[in-house]
Amino acid sequence: MSKIVELIFEDGDIETGFQATLDISEDSQSHQTGRIRVRASLPPGSIVFSNYTQWQEIYQRLETKYRRPVIIYDNPASADECRESFESLKKSINHWLKSSEFRPIEQELFKSLNASDEIRVIVRTANPKLRKLPWESWDFFEHFNGAAVAISPLEQRLPDTTPNRDLKVKILAIFGSSTGINIDKDQELLESLRQAGADVRILKSPQRQAFETLWDENWDILFFAGHSYSQEDDKGYIYINENEKLALSELKRTLKKAIQGGLQLAFFNSCDDLGIASELEKLHIPQIIVMREPVPDQFAQEFLRYFLKQFSRGESLYASVRKAREELHDLSDIESKFPGVSFLPVIFQNPAAKPVTWKDFLQPSEKLSKWKMAMAGFVVGTVSLSVISWWLFVRPICSFSDFRTRLFINIPQGQRFYYGGGTTFATMAEYVEIKQAIAEFDLEKRAWNGSDEGIEKVIRGSFSFSLSSRNLKGEDFEKAKGFSVVEIPVGIDAVAVAVNPEINIPGLILAQLNDIYTGKIYNWNQVGGPNIKIIPYSRKQGGTVQYFVDTVLASTPLNPKVVEFVNSTTDGLRKVKSNIGGIYYASAPELVPECGIRPLPLGFQKGNFIPPYKGDLVPSESCGDQPKKRNEINRKAFEKSGDYPLTRNLFVIIKDFQVENNLDEKAGRAYANLMLTGKGQAIIQKAGFIPIGYACPLR
Repeated sequence: MSKIVELIFEDGDIETGFQATLDISEDSQSHQTGRIRVRASLPPGSIVFSNYTQWQEIYQRLETKYRRPVIIYDNPASADECRESFESLKKSINHWLKSSEFRPIEQELFKSLNASDEIRVIVRTANPKLRKLPWESWDFFEHFNGAAVAISPLEQRLPDTTPNRDLKVKILAIFGSSTGINIDKDQELLESLRQAGADVRILKSPQRQAFETLWDENWDILFFAGHSYSQEDDKGYIYINENEKLALSELKRTLKKAIQGGLQLAFFNSCDDLGIASELEKLHIPQIIVMREPVPDQFAQEFLRYFLKQFSRGESLYASVRKAREELHDLSDIESKFPGVSFLPVIFQNPAAKPVTWKDFLQPSEKLSKWKMAMAGFVVGTVSLSVISWWLFVRPICSFSDFRTRLFINIPQGQRFYYGGGTTFATMAEYVEIKQAIAEFDLEKRAWNGSDEGIEKVIRGSFSFSLSSRNLKGEDFEKAKGFSVVEIPVGIDAVAVAVNPEINIPGLILAQLNDIYTGKIYNWNQVGGPNIKIIPYSRKQGGTVQYFVDTVLASTPLNPKVVEFVNSTTDGLRKVKSNIGGIYYASAPELVPECGIRPLPLGFQKGNFIPPYKGDLVPSESCGDQPKKRNEINRKAFEKSGDYPLTRNLFVIIKDFQVENNLDEKAGRAYANLMLTGKGQAIIQKAGFIPIGYACPLR
């Protein structure tokens, strides 16, 4: 199975740390469906980047022929010195990524991914220092051999391009200045691709006017070999011949025209190309391959050879880059001469574009063929068919009574299906809606006693499926006999924290929340409040409790000597109302609208608190029975683009039989698919949760 892992680093910098978001989705699906999301933070990484700078300085002093203008150093470095520096860099990167602040993301990765998956890890950030780092040295890639990394911008915009489909892979290869290096090998390797269906055009030491071909013809791949360099990580320069240097920005309109004409991949087999990637990225090209640092001539030749061998045989772009790096690392002595060099090639990925394969380029043309021209007389009928197709397949299902519900969703019959689960779902009103519209789907909702109990009952057979506010764990899979269990995301929830209205503080950061529930902070005056003892309340178990323990307490169990346990959220909120020092956490829809408590803003860093409520706080004394007199949940902050630190997915837990046509499995899948329709997402939204797909307007 193919997975997309997005690591999104938004606010922050290397000196103060970053807010981090993990998104996991299946590669065949839209990023808006089937998504798992976790929020965390990355602590300051000054030591990491200092180690990078140290390795970079030593590496560049190694004596060799780089594909950049020649620089002569008075004090050349040794390979041993470089190797020691690179090992220090790798250790600091892994120590950084194993920090307690980042641990929720690491735990989710190991929980949700399989070693056999092909995984595209996309690091989305605008920070130039994060973009430089060799993410491939993270131990994560040792555990998941099918994973490869790419860098992406935060902005997501579809490229203005139409792929060519001319039964040839059209490659424009530009060979620039070759002073002191051998780029004839690159030309030989590219010309050999003609046997694999490529149409290769060579421009050798061209004059500027030769780039006219990017205006006159459509190309699939643009390749450059020769000398190049970057300035300030966002400006790139190439030497197109021995006497002429061009800034990529000077070719902006030409490259934009090439992208509109179908250009899918730009490969710069030259030095220090992050500035070049940054320039091309602004034009929203689908994919780019560049080198992070100056690259030895020998490495550039060998990497190209290994990459083209894999890519032209049908491997994905990501697998081709990964395997080329691995083969070079293991089968040549280049890494021993230039420690860290195999980590230089990097993909830059437009997050809205699909990665290309060699086979994609060889698909038949989508331009008008003879049979399509013969059909031109039926254009009116074609338009009508398109309208019908949209009405049938694309138009959201906004009612369970819609005939397409039964057409597209396999509703099982013949027995009663029991379900229940997390207390978080108690406010959801899907049961009545389904019963009224699909009477043959014989459902019976049982008590909401918690996600743990719901999952346990699915495994034991008491429930056909369950609803859960926590992920499945290893022990759940071990308990399931004769079948597996699967989690299907259907919505997003946030966890909010309540205190007594007398506790007037601006908010808490997660580290302070951790210290309160582990007993390190025990008086409100330690966080800017009154001199009152803190009384932390919690339920003993459940999906929300497990999420809080994993995310806030870094998997440290709740200590009964510190925490006072309650039976329910109703009991916990009652305790907070009656005890000034009380604090309690629960699902935001259960907690935020409650009168008599104060929902606390939360954050990763002091001074950057995000409230769980919308707009200004409705004070306890103004809280009333009408919705407008109560606090409303802060939907915008809970969505993917929001900043609230405690959000999680909501799941339908189903049984998965490999062969058997099981009715319980059918019931679980049918229920999940109903909740993923426009109507189901509207029900989720009405219950106070965040939909992960389109939600029909409420009536």
